[in-house]
Amino acid sequence: MKPPMPTFLHHPLAKEISLAIAIKLLVIAAIFYAFFDGHALHPDADAVAERLANPNQSAHSSQPSPGSPHAD
Repeated sequence: MKPPMPTFLHHPLAKEISLAIAIKLLVIAAIFYAFFDGHALHPDADAVAERLANPNQSAHSSQPSPGSPHAD
């Protein structure tokens, strides 16, 4: 036997609003876990100090070097 619905859900519009809110909460939770799923970087103190000491020097340079065949 099904338990009775709360009184505020007897109105059809209330059912739709409740369903929309539940779906939005699920989407927000999915987005949250997509970004914060535990793959955070855990840099050590030496790497942070090196980055702060040389802020313009990047470990992964996005621009090709002048002698590179990709340079135009």
